[in-house]
Amino acid sequence: MPISEADITVIGASLAGIMAAISAAKAGVDTVLVERRPGKDRPANTVFLGMARGLEIDLAGFARHRLRGMRIISPAGHALEVLTEGYFLDRESLDRHLLDRALDLGAEVVEGEASAARSNDGWTVRAGGRNIESRIVIDAGGVDSAIAIREGLKTMLHPEDVAWAMDALVEHPGIGEEDLFEYWVGSLAPGWKATFSPGGGNLATLGVFVRGRGRDVRPYLDRFVEIFKRHKAFRYDRIRDLRILDIRSGGDPIAALPGQMVADGLMVTGGAAAQSGLAYSMRAGLICGNVAASAVRSGDTSKEALLPYPRLWHKELGMEYRLGRAALQTLSQMSDQEIDRMAMALGGKDLLAGGSLYGRTFRAGLSVALANPGAAARLIGNLLRD
Repeated sequence: MPISEADITVIGASLAGIMAAISAAKAGVDTVLVERRPGKDRPANTVFLGMARGLEIDLAGFARHRLRGMRIISPAGHALEVLTEGYFLDRESLDRHLLDRALDLGAEVVEGEASAARSNDGWTVRAGGRNIESRIVIDAGGVDSAIAIREGLKTMLHPEDVAWAMDALVEHPGIGEEDLFEYWVGSLAPGWKATFSPGGGNLATLGVFVRGRGRDVRPYLDRFVEIFKRHKAFRYDRIRDLRILDIRSGGDPIAALPGQMVADGLMVTGGAAAQSGLAYSMRAGLICGNVAASAVRSGDTSKEALLPYPRLWHKELGMEYRLGRAALQTLSQMSDQEIDRMAMALGGKDLLAGGSLYGRTFRAGLSVALANPGAAARLIGNLLRD
């Protein structure tokens, strides 16, 4: 079998993996990106501007449909609107652009499944019909990636809290022209949410993200589709004839929280490290690739040399993930009736407009406290617990 060499091999062409390859190649180190053949997972496609800082790319250029915000819908149908610009992205175009960028910077892209094993000088990665000798491996293979786990890393603090997701690509006249993403909460999707993402024209996605109920969440998706049809019956003619074009599934570690991200010659990024969220995982990949390149240039690829990656990540994004988990834990502890009462009490309040993350979080927390002191106490307790 042919043998080649690379300073860094990134396994998994997730957005985090591609961004890691881009940043490493940009720093001038030999980089290989192993791209698995297309699988059954549907990539995330909706992003809001407040999440997209520090990416060195204008995501607006890849928008299939522009959104003016989101609508949060309680179990009884009470709605809160949050106005913040966002996009339904053309992921095929975005991913192709980023892969081309990696190639332009000198990275090599290899297609096929990959396996990795320790060698005397680092790693031997088998992919694309050859062995690649590499000093650092970056595991970017998603929530089911086994490389880091096999090496003994506990990459998630709460792996039991991975949300298992299923979404449907749907078609109906005009359904993609709505300009608010919808975020449904309560028992219809235990532990997190159901979503409606208008994608422009006649296309949209309907999804459920469920924690604590195992991987088979199809019953929750089927129920949500029927609820959605009833909810939209006033707006669309013959919505009962909504067509489901495709159904995909996968895992989202939104509440799992990142654990160990590095070992000697090994780094973990994206879903494999519980770094959920389209834009946030891209940012994590950039940080990861930069630190990997610095370690290669220094001649030291030990765990200690790679520790700046988790330190930088925690400094920039760690609190956002802790707040997110605390919020989801609090939501999962509330009954549908409690969620409805809080939604009614918060109606008309500007929860998330403008300012820094911490300013928005403070205002949102204050609003929750005024609306439901019990929920606020649970939110604080869950934040301190993790």
